Amino acid sequence: MAYRVVLTLGLSAAASALVLPPRAPPRGAATRPLHASMSAPEMGQTALALLRSLDAPQPTAEVLLALFAACTEVSSSIATASCDSFACFNNFGNMHEQVAIDLLAEQVLFDRLRETGRVCVASSVSDKVMQPLSAEGELSISLYPIDASSVMETNFAVGTIFGVWGSPHLVNVTGRQLVAAGTCSYGPRTVLNVALAGCSSVYELVLVDGEWLVSNCFSSMGEGKLFAPGNLRVLPENPGYASLVQYWQDNRYQLRYTGGLVCDVTQLLVKGYGIFVSPSSPDRRPSLRTLYEALPMAFLIEKAGGASSDGRSSLLEIMVTSPDDRTQVALGSADEVARFEEMVGPLALSAEKPAMSHN
Repeated sequence: MAYRVVLTLGLSAAASALVLPPRAPPRGAATRPLHASMSAPEMGQTALALLRSLDAPQPTAEVLLALFAACTEVSSSIATASCDSFACFNNFGNMHEQVAIDLLAEQVLFDRLRETGRVCVASSVSDKVMQPLSAEGELSISLYPIDASSVMETNFAVGTIFGVWGSPHLVNVTGRQLVAAGTCSYGPRTVLNVALAGCSSVYELVLVDGEWLVSNCFSSMGEGKLFAPGNLRVLPENPGYASLVQYWQDNRYQLRYTGGLVCDVTQLLVKGYGIFVSPSSPDRRPSLRTLYEALPMAFLIEKAGGASSDGRSSLLEIMVTSPDDRTQVALGSADEVARFEEMVGPLALSAEKPAMSHN
């Protein structure tokens, strides 16, 4: 089924209400104008108009528009899902034919990408299989269809993560080969955050009446006292991480952590400061997958003026050797990421290989 993008010439009242005036940042946060970096793209632009203003290459633009269209469909399915204590399902009007939301999201994403004819290979975190889509495709796509799906039944926000790679394969690549990456958050608002290789900003688009409209732009990240500590189960085995968490507590940082990677990282874009971390330990392998989670999120944060690290160097330098590769992650303000490297560092990485049997 083909999709179409409708250009709107003006902002609706609902869309206008989404562009808010700046507010004073909390004490300790670096200040920045809310939309200071918006030059060529304008508030209220459609997705298509945004990509045109950024001179996005045609293959990349077509793939991104397909991903955006898929996220629109996924958003509707999530909003109308039926959940129990184990999973959430989309009911197609037949109580005997239900599909788990994460599987439905994966199917929709693959279908839309296949229609473009631009994608050589796509792979989902669910099975990590490299699925060929088009022999003529120039790009490859990594997908996390529904991040944090385990909290969906309690109505927490969840999200989609995607990476668009300028390569016909997804192995033996680094984050430097990403041509675009983004997330879609399904919460009180349905919001896309997307960055392109040729641009130095992250663009936020909000879904209004089925249309993606530009609502913000992020291109600088200062310092501020906010932390999102992932993988706390390794604290007893990682003294550096335990010391870092104690530092945050002693210095009265704000704890803002949901357990959903998309929300925990994109809050740093919106607020313009803070840090998200997910360390490992000698006894536990890292929890985040390099291809599907770490590299796309690092691409976004670095494009927004922040920093990323595996405890040693930028995440974008990591070579993906297997779809199941995992890594430590620190994302956010440059000084906070440097503190992570100093206090946690790469020590636990040396034990990753012997620890592969741990979940």
